[in-house]
Amino acid sequence: MLKPLVALVGLLALAACTGPNLSTQISSVRFANGAKPQGVARSNRDLAEDFLELTFGLESGVELDALLRYEKPIRIYLRGTGLAAYRPDVEALISRLRQEAELDIAETNDPDEAQIFIEAVPTGQINRFFPDAACFILPGDITWRQFRRSKSGSVMRWSEQETLESAVVFLPLDTTPQDVRDCINEEITQALGPANDLYRLPDSIWNDDNFYGAPTPFDMLILRALYQPELQSGMTKQQVAAQLGPILNRINPKGRNVARKRRAPESNEWADQIESALSQTATRSERRTGAARAVNIAANMNPVDHRLGVSKLTSGRLGLRVDLTEAARDFSDAYVLFKSQFGLDNIRTAQAAVHVAALALGNEQYDLAIKLADRHIPTALEQQNAILVAGLLSIKAEALLLQGNTTEAQETRLDSLRWARYGFGDNDGALAREQAALTAFLSAENG
Repeated sequence: MLKPLVALVGLLALAACTGPNLSTQISSVRFANGAKPQGVARSNRDLAEDFLELTFGLESGVELDALLRYEKPIRIYLRGTGLAAYRPDVEALISRLRQEAELDIAETNDPDEAQIFIEAVPTGQINRFFPDAACFILPGDITWRQFRRSKSGSVMRWSEQETLESAVVFLPLDTTPQDVRDCINEEITQALGPANDLYRLPDSIWNDDNFYGAPTPFDMLILRALYQPELQSGMTKQQVAAQLGPILNRINPKGRNVARKRRAPESNEWADQIESALSQTATRSERRTGAARAVNIAANMNPVDHRLGVSKLTSGRLGLRVDLTEAARDFSDAYVLFKSQFGLDNIRTAQAAVHVAALALGNEQYDLAIKLADRHIPTALEQQNAILVAGLLSIKAEALLLQGNTTEAQETRLDSLRWARYGFGDNDGALAREQAALTAFLSAENG
């Protein structure tokens, strides 16, 4: 039934489906660490606008009166039990922040020396206060027990700070390791000062669409700019804006002579609808309605940007068991949109590709499924998304098996399991979750 549609996607994808050799890529379940500052090849004037929105705005809509950052070396303390397994991930992030953002930041075993505290909290308890949040940060050194017992008016607020003295990151451990690592990356970097999230940002971890699980060159550039000597806590937005041009021209030469681009602004209307679509507390009908409205709003943005692809992908995921033809069309549209906007070597394109590859597998287009997996696994590896790597490998293994290539299928399945363990956690649970996700997808496709 879906072969004509998926074949069209195949024609679009196979035009550039030659990628790097994967034999040297999938050699370890640890991702690469930091590098030197990379910079961002877009207008420094656009980047200055992004900087001001990230550092002077909050997700609540509140505008800060003054810049906030730490005015002394930053030390991170892991508080409580259960976090030892994630110490290498914290250390890897610290290494990147030191190298790419050039921050004076390190871990400490002495809580009296710390500015940023990380504390593990059961997911259920977080959801009691923030139903749709995986993790969050608060200013000040407050424990979870103190937070639970406090009245809302007694909790410190970002808008009440004159400088950053301390902050605490609350994250869950009773979820997938991938989610915990993503929380570590996002919340620690936001605890450094850029406390806002902007859906309009195409290449940032500070975007609640959650496509990026590790800080990007854009994020590192913003942090590097924030801690330049010309800036300090207490400066007004106008004072900071006056300094940003020279700062960015110095630290981001890639953006010096780049023309500004017309960009659609942040849309609260779109954000409300996509959050309804992604909500774990909304009904399936409410979620599908939110996704449909998000598609319509994004399609009318001027100019259209990645938010249309996000809307299409969300709509497709929610519609798999309702209207498979429409869901496949949504996945196809998302893949084409992301590919045209960002190219093939982008995590957004790879996230759409796993759905197109699964549909190709279900339509017996095994070569296409394998080529899509091979093309997008390197991007998933680069962006530290173990679950996406496992999913693409699982699809490839199934396609190889159905082609009769039993030996390579088994080797690929083992690779998939290794990454599933890293992303999902326990050995048996990793395999069960990976297989269940693929089986559910293909059963929906064949139903």
